[in-house]
Amino acid sequence: MVGYDLLKISNQIYLLEPEVVVFQIQDIDPKFYRSQTRKATLIVMAIFMVIGWFLAYMFPKWLGDYFESTLTLNFVGAFVGLMITAFMTKSFFADKPWMHEAMYGWRLKRSLMHVTNRQRHILEAIEQGDQQAMRILRFYHLGLEQMHRLEDNSTSLIDVLAEKRDLEKKMTELGLDLNQTEFDEAWVEDYKEGAKDDD
Repeated sequence: MVGYDLLKISNQIYLLEPEVVVFQIQDIDPKFYRSQTRKATLIVMAIFMVIGWFLAYMFPKWLGDYFESTLTLNFVGAFVGLMITAFMTKSFFADKPWMHEAMYGWRLKRSLMHVTNRQRHILEAIEQGDQQAMRILRFYHLGLEQMHRLEDNSTSLIDVLAEKRDLEKKMTELGLDLNQTEFDEAWVEDYKEGAKDDD
């Protein structure tokens, strides 16, 4: 979906290094989530279309004397428009109520990505009885479940059901809380290549 991709690219350009805070899974109605993210996408897309079209039109007029290719200037103008839209999204819209669900979804996916990137080492640590690794993977399972519910794509969860049940059994036997709804990016730093050796 073009609008969704635009919002995703907009976030990725300027929100790759946000202020580091602990992410917490929130209870959000999936239908409301999808409605709000569509609304946010349409608003951001409309802003980009106005800015992008204007700059794509004006760049050949402003810089036409220095470049032979008008098409290249059109693309450059559109890209600058995308950058401006991304900057506006971060600076002026990210904390607006109508952007809350879109930003929440992005932060959820970012948190899951951090776990995915270290998943092999986390699973190895769990086999060795690492309780912190168990808590991280439990968050990952809960977050993954919510992400697929929010996006109405629950069939993709089948692949992790067995892993989820095994982890729940281990944590229950150890008396660990299954309600692992918080995640700090720093928690996975111990599970990257060579991290344990450095200790």
